[in-house]
Amino acid sequence: MIKRVFTTVCFMFVFLGSLFSQEFNCRVQVNTQQITGTDKAIYDNFKTTVESFMNSQQWSNLQLSKNELIDCTMIFIFKTRDGDAHTCDFQLQLQRPVYGTSLTTSLLNMREELTFEYQENQILNFNETNIDGNLIATLAFWSYVMLGLDFDSFSKLGGTPFFQRAQDIAGIAQGSLGDLWKAQEDKNHWGWINVLVNENQPQMRLLSYNYHRLGLDEMHKDATNGRAQITQALTALKTAKQAKPGSPLLSNFIDTKADELINIYSKADMKEKQQVYDLLNEVYPASSNRLQGIKTKR
Repeated sequence: MIKRVFTTVCFMFVFLGSLFSQEFNCRVQVNTQQITGTDKAIYDNFKTTVESFMNSQQWSNLQLSKNELIDCTMIFIFKTRDGDAHTCDFQLQLQRPVYGTSLTTSLLNMREELTFEYQENQILNFNETNIDGNLIATLAFWSYVMLGLDFDSFSKLGGTPFFQRAQDIAGIAQGSLGDLWKAQEDKNHWGWINVLVNENQPQMRLLSYNYHRLGLDEMHKDATNGRAQITQALTALKTAKQAKPGSPLLSNFIDTKADELINIYSKADMKEKQQVYDLLNEVYPASSNRLQGIKTKR
């Protein structure tokens, strides 16, 4: 895992070099309970095709060993089908290991409605200058976002080259592939990449490094110091909310970290628990009840 800390700087200078290996260990789940009156063999084929695409596509020149592959899960809940046109709820979850433990921590928990065309036995090919349809664009976009989020958690702003690639895809897809790519929207693909590449609003990206690399990864050696680093990292949430209240990074943080934070502060004293609860409650008042566990769990 720590190899990614050291490869980030080198990678930023050789990003356009030769491709060597795959980066993801991606699991794909398909739910077709809402689809009736159609041959469902296409969905088994779809699962196999997407999983193979994600796990064989070369997104960079990184050389990762098998145990360094980035774990993610894609869930497609199909809702309608009209010929080759499919609409589904698409869920994406991204995990990263916690150094010195057998635990993982979540970096991304995203859900959106996705419409695309797919034929049974269709081959998925990614060409970054000529993107063929919404499915390929979406898979490629989120692959680069996931790589960027992973690298940000290991190195300060280490995900920048990946986010720039995701921005390129959003630029190509904008105006031709539907509302997910529409400009000036906070919660769609444009909204995500807009905050990730905004040099004037790096708070959430720096928080990720401080929270994961300086805090969570150190807790196996010194839980008190690691927790203190996390407490300090959390103060960036208020600045981030002031800069961009509708940022998808803010909502993603509470979605992925609420239960984890309850566990992290279960061994803290009441003063520290109250301090963290007050900070988070100010940023996430709608999650007040959920956050109560920070004060009560022991």
